[in-house]
Amino acid sequence: MKLFSAASAIAISSLLVSAAHADTITLRLGHTGAPTHHYQTISELFADAVRERTNGEIDIQVYPADQLGKQLEAVEGTMLGTQDIFLVSDTVLSNWVPDMGILNLPFLFSSLDDVHEVLEGPVGDQLEAKMDGTGAVVIGWWMGGLRNITNNEQPITTPADLEGVKIRVPEGEVFVETFKAMGANPVVISFGELYSALQLGTADAQENPPAHILTQKFYEVQAYTTRTAHIYLGSPLIMNEALLESLSEEHRQVLLDTATEMAGIHLNMVNDLEDAQWAELAELGNQINDVDVTPFQEATAPVIDMFKETLDADIIEEIQATLAD
Repeated sequence: MKLFSAASAIAISSLLVSAAHADTITLRLGHTGAPTHHYQTISELFADAVRERTNGEIDIQVYPADQLGKQLEAVEGTMLGTQDIFLVSDTVLSNWVPDMGILNLPFLFSSLDDVHEVLEGPVGDQLEAKMDGTGAVVIGWWMGGLRNITNNEQPITTPADLEGVKIRVPEGEVFVETFKAMGANPVVISFGELYSALQLGTADAQENPPAHILTQKFYEVQAYTTRTAHIYLGSPLIMNEALLESLSEEHRQVLLDTATEMAGIHLNMVNDLEDAQWAELAELGNQINDVDVTPFQEATAPVIDMFKETLDADIIEEIQATLAD
């Protein structure tokens, strides 16, 4: 994990400066998932491990469900130093570091194991380096999930079934262009407002991994789920750079090593959870169907070519080559 010198304009709040010199350093970690989401589980495991490995000298407090602010606000706060650690989506991070959007290109990954292989190698290092100058650093590549389409009208079997459908997408140009390519009408709505948007008909459909469909209770307002696994959306763990560098070398290394270790633990956790989550959604009455993804891949293939013009084509091609081996 490469560290970058903090810009002189970035200051740590007086509260954090004081904490850095106290017997116990208290750090706040926020995320957008519900308290029952695996984001909370892995964050608590991380906090417990750091506390144990520093003999209680670092105490990480975890705040789920956007308690520290919605993702855009929280990322900006982490970069400025008003927040400590945040588990963000890579697509939100792409608002500051566009090349993070590479990870969201359609059908780039076929499994979470593929994602882990790529991000724990040279590609992860290259993407971390692109954070230089933002005021924050990636300290761990934690898991999000492969996304699947839900709607309240009919099973989706081909891209033609998405023609004109108002589908909610997160903040990120890749998502917008991907669903335009499939004929849908993508609308950007924040995650915290998604349930009410589906309930009120502001959006007809949405797409998320099964953990969010379940923990956010989207199944209450969406009758059908199509397992397309069309886009990976990941969860980089970011930390204010100046705050990280203000810690002792020993404490800093514990944070970095533990965050990296949690990436593998989180991968196994999410893989193990998904079978049970799909089963639970079916028991709750959600109608789940699988599809031949080939027509969806064909419809969205031009999106990858499009973004090779604006994003780092070398990284895209390195991912494709890595996964082709």
